[in-house]
Amino acid sequence: MPLQLIFTSAPQGLTPGRSGYCTVARHRAIPERLAQLLESVGTPHERPEGETFTLRMLEAGGKNWCVLSRFVARGLDYTQRDNRLAHHLIFSLEEAALLPPPAAIAGRWKGWRDEWSGAPTWLEGEDRPLQLETQTPLTPAVTWREETGTGAKAAWLINASGPAAVGLLNPPETLRLLRLLAEASALLGKSAWAATFTTDATTTGSDGFLWAVNSTSAAVTIDFTTAKSLPAPSGDIARQAAAGLTSPKAPAGQPQRRAASASASPANGNNSVAWIIGGIIILAAGATALVMLNRRPEPTPPPVVVEVRSQPTPENAKSDEILKANRALTEIQGLMESDDFMAAAKLWAETSMLSPTFVRNYREQILPRILSNFSASVTKQLLTRLDRPGVLNDPKSLQESIAEAKEALRLGAEIKVPQDESWKRLQACLDRAQSLTNIEVRPTMVIPGEWRTGESGPNSPSQADFPLSRSATDAVAKFVEASGASQRESVQIRIRLLAFTSPHLRDDRTKYLSGEIRRTPQSTWIESSPEPGKLPAIGINLSNRRNEVSLNFPTGEGARAGANRLIEVILPKGDRQCFALVGDLKALQPLNLGPDALVLDADTAVIRPAPWAESAVNAFIWTNGSIGLYPEGHEFPDRDLPSIRATRSVLDTDIIRLETKQGPGTPPYEIVAQRRKLFKEGKFMQAGAPWSIQAIDANGAAGPRLIEFR
Repeated sequence: MPLQLIFTSAPQGLTPGRSGYCTVARHRAIPERLAQLLESVGTPHERPEGETFTLRMLEAGGKNWCVLSRFVARGLDYTQRDNRLAHHLIFSLEEAALLPPPAAIAGRWKGWRDEWSGAPTWLEGEDRPLQLETQTPLTPAVTWREETGTGAKAAWLINASGPAAVGLLNPPETLRLLRLLAEASALLGKSAWAATFTTDATTTGSDGFLWAVNSTSAAVTIDFTTAKSLPAPSGDIARQAAAGLTSPKAPAGQPQRRAASASASPANGNNSVAWIIGGIIILAAGATALVMLNRRPEPTPPPVVVEVRSQPTPENAKSDEILKANRALTEIQGLMESDDFMAAAKLWAETSMLSPTFVRNYREQILPRILSNFSASVTKQLLTRLDRPGVLNDPKSLQESIAEAKEALRLGAEIKVPQDESWKRLQACLDRAQSLTNIEVRPTMVIPGEWRTGESGPNSPSQADFPLSRSATDAVAKFVEASGASQRESVQIRIRLLAFTSPHLRDDRTKYLSGEIRRTPQSTWIESSPEPGKLPAIGINLSNRRNEVSLNFPTGEGARAGANRLIEVILPKGDRQCFALVGDLKALQPLNLGPDALVLDADTAVIRPAPWAESAVNAFIWTNGSIGLYPEGHEFPDRDLPSIRATRSVLDTDIIRLETKQGPGTPPYEIVAQRRKLFKEGKFMQAGAPWSIQAIDANGAAGPRLIEFR
């Protein structure tokens, strides 16, 4: 049964606390160190509305304590000062192991104090059990299903060793949030109280809390605004969260308990009484000077909770199997209604292994619907992630997509999903995600020219110089100006030299060199820091006398006249710029993003890059002109202004020209006729395929082909 203690700020006998000064009166059972720790917590909630809950683990007096707290700010105290309250419930680890999850107590107990308006006084009659409101069982995780589409996602908060460190963003209102936390912590069994939490990290800070709501600093975050579109986790914990099923592989400590007394059964989600054995309740107000201590004799211990293991009978086993099957059926139907056929298929497969009866009873009702919708549903989920703008520079998201696609293909093969066109599109999603991991979009200035090289032998140092045109010099000068370098202050950079075989190829192996951008009245330099007695390995010089790139190599192998090279510069804030020095246009291979990187506007018949591919297309600066999107067989020089939005008229003009063309280079009649047929059918994307991003100089002549959509 609980004892209550209050310590608050006071004008006399001052002891410093986080939110003011506190006099402390405590029960003799509370260690001195624990009182100090609780006093330092203060009353951080300052808003007149709402409430903040926390669960902390504190060590004091050679023991570990679980402290469940509620912070509010309500009105004025009896001295007419702001009244902020910190109400603490303290449990030993032994007591906590017999109680419902802490978030469940936080939401179900109605004894939390909202204000204290009277003078200091002793609290009387508080040595009684905590009366908890009736609540439905915490598994299956119904609230998680309502908020995220499936109860399995409650397992996001759990890892192999227990509660995971997670930041929760854009959560629902407080009581519903507490229910979400309670359903997740229920999956931990006796370890539920190890999941420390705060319902508002902006108020309390996130230090010391595993589950920190409104914390953006966590390594892993869950945003409830997008949670429904994300794939559900798999495994025993996820299955238990989804359907309340406990397989033989479930972690220890999770089985349901039966108590000798219903009123003393803290593990039961429906009980309305929680006994605190030797527990202590602490209430701290932010501005009142209250000292309250219950001085009653030691309370009579509550009934001892005894675990009763009944011998299983065939009747009980049959009833339990029916209950599990009904739960699984409800959850699978809910998952299918929310178009999460991946999670539905997982639960079907897992439940089928546990209950052959379930398979016999519901195969015709469930399995055909899963099989017919599985590929399309999973493909839709994957494309939602792969079509997101910025995905090309998000390796983590791509790896998650690859793992999800592989798991979907494995699961689909297991339940024998039809190998139809939808299945092929699902396989294509995996291929696309894997190919995108080799891409890293970087702003790239493409500069054509010629290399001048010099070397005196294969083992001797060599040099390669690349003169810059006036347009290239102006473009480099604009980058230098934007970097912040001035004649008074240079800018420290990282710089490296790469082979330029194709645009936007990821390279995680070539190391960066330190360097700087510096300006003088006579010249501007972008160069690497030289080794003692040697010339800089990489240098770009802009001056009145010369504008060129100079590369110095330790051996003669570096000096090649027909090379294509890329210089990458990273500024102090992380901004990048690449200079692609192209000596051989024919050797440059375009980057293939695939046909999914283009979209057709049905209303205007305009073809343009898809949102996720726009960053790759817009990253180029062609110093000799512009870039445009063109269909296969387009004729150059092109007198129109290049554009990355191709209209219907461009395609029509090209087909008319090809239909009348004669002589060398004329495509076969069948190909031109097929393009005309597709054009008439409104299939403009196919009629011009394969499309490409092409560099065009000021005279309309074709430069390098940079991106293809094959």
